[in-house]
Amino acid sequence: MVALPPELSLNEWTDEYAYLSAENSAEPGKWHTIPYQRGMLDAITDEDVEQATYMKSARVGYTKIIDHAIGYYIHHDPSPILCVQPTLDDARDYSKTEIAPMLRDTPVLRGLVADPRAKDSDNTILQKKYPGGSLTLVGANSPTGFRRLTKRIALFDEIDGYPVGGAGSEGDQIKLGIKRTETYSNRKIVVGSTPTIKGFSRIEREFEKSDKRYYFVPCPHCNHRQRLMWANFAWDKTFDENGEVVEHHPETAHFICQHCGAVIEEKDKLDMLEAGEWRATRPFKGHAGFHIWAAYSVFPNASWGRLAAEFLEVKDNPETLQVFVNTVLGETWEEQGESAKHDELFDRREDYGPEVPFEAGLLTAGVDVQDDRLEMEVLAWGLEGESWSMGYEILYGDPSRQVVWDELNDMLLRVYRHESGRAMRIKGACVDSGGHFTDETYNFCKRRFRRNVWAIKGASTYGNPIANPMDKKRSLRGKPVMLGVDTAKDTIHARLKVDEPGPGYCHFPEEYDEEYFKQITGEKRVTKYVKGVPQRRWVKKSSSVRVEALDCRVYNLAAYALLNPNMKKILKKVQQKREEKPQEQEDTAIKKRVRRRSMGAAKGNGFVNGW
Repeated sequence: MVALPPELSLNEWTDEYAYLSAENSAEPGKWHTIPYQRGMLDAITDEDVEQATYMKSARVGYTKIIDHAIGYYIHHDPSPILCVQPTLDDARDYSKTEIAPMLRDTPVLRGLVADPRAKDSDNTILQKKYPGGSLTLVGANSPTGFRRLTKRIALFDEIDGYPVGGAGSEGDQIKLGIKRTETYSNRKIVVGSTPTIKGFSRIEREFEKSDKRYYFVPCPHCNHRQRLMWANFAWDKTFDENGEVVEHHPETAHFICQHCGAVIEEKDKLDMLEAGEWRATRPFKGHAGFHIWAAYSVFPNASWGRLAAEFLEVKDNPETLQVFVNTVLGETWEEQGESAKHDELFDRREDYGPEVPFEAGLLTAGVDVQDDRLEMEVLAWGLEGESWSMGYEILYGDPSRQVVWDELNDMLLRVYRHESGRAMRIKGACVDSGGHFTDETYNFCKRRFRRNVWAIKGASTYGNPIANPMDKKRSLRGKPVMLGVDTAKDTIHARLKVDEPGPGYCHFPEEYDEEYFKQITGEKRVTKYVKGVPQRRWVKKSSSVRVEALDCRVYNLAAYALLNPNMKKILKKVQQKREEKPQEQEDTAIKKRVRRRSMGAAKGNGFVNGW
């Protein structure tokens, strides 16, 4: 009689068999479970749990939990497994960087799955067969990836990164994957992700369906059990005579007990974690949910002092602060208010002259193509998204004829003067190709590809990146670079609400009139439901409003993304004062200076009123 292997939970299996590989661990070798990971591991093999959901930050070891779950269901409880990554490329990368090293370096797994490079192997990067089952890896962006599959275990990784709108015409990726487990009464569904925007985050919705477990740790002074909350962290500060903070000391970061008010130092963290416990805050109905974030982590790069320093670095910039909230706190980002008000932007115009400000070091252009004109804005860029509008031009003419394109070419070749004395030119430009003059736009951009002039078009799906630098060569082939227009508008409207110069702040010259600001704030964000999934969209505030200025700003942001510049390095070079030359040697284009047009009242399709 063959003896059955002893029943082991996933936590017990990892303690007994799991190893870490050198490719993805600072300390390769035998696995050691962090106390908070025990409950997260065991939920996956708990017979009472059908679904385990993990809303988490980075740096908590979640990827290894998924790795070990796969190892468990290959070795100890062989079962057919489906693993869904955000894209097909992500699935391939996960297979190469996580699965392959684990199969090689874990003794009990070694030999169970044949190397796909072996001559007699029918395994591939995305398909692994073993006695009792197979592992199939798919991308959430693949409409065909979910077909003809029957699986007992379904693992959904980083679901907030799944393409919005589902896997093409097939529908929602999570529902598709779960449907492939319906024939198993003992199926296991595992869903995990770093969250994104409140109300739009998939992992937030899944977590809200669960029993919502949090890790409670005891205070070493009063033994009161509590969650680690960012609001209860503090650090030393230096104040001036007026009580204003003049210096932060993040290396002194500590936690304040919610019950007794005592200071808890990081040296107490390991003992607190060991004595901690997961507590559900809602009734359990077969769905276990876990929230965990970086303050619980024992990794050196997640020390409390390190987290405090990261917060101080990003706290004044909504874009980078969102990244902190999502990836460090493991919380959704809640956006504040609607788009910026045009009159408030109008009132903060500045007189910074025609020269490129000293704090800026890069020029881009965004060009919108209309039926009777081209509109172009030039932006100067500084550190962390701070920008200065250097001019807005409207070039009247029929875009089906060459003359208006020649005028645009002259504009793109214009020379600007930097406050350091250096001459500057536009380093990258994006030209809209989505209108009635697609061929003309392609021809213009293709001939100027080496000058970083790219044809662009808005992507039809929501959630795409602003622009991928790897896609630039599409323009050389007579194809547009696809833009995540809604993503770009999210970024622009967030920056328009930044009210202090610095990261993300938008500077405007004093000659811009009210029409420009009405256009750049001419859209509002609405929620639309696509196949039951909420999506954020930007739409015009009214049918009569013009938004060419907003479009030009989107294309500027895309040009910046395609250039992907190292602004610190660029500024260091640009800000070095140029050796003065005799006046007669000045470039004549610089002599002319840059003239900025102001937006005028609409006439027909609109026009510019004066210089």
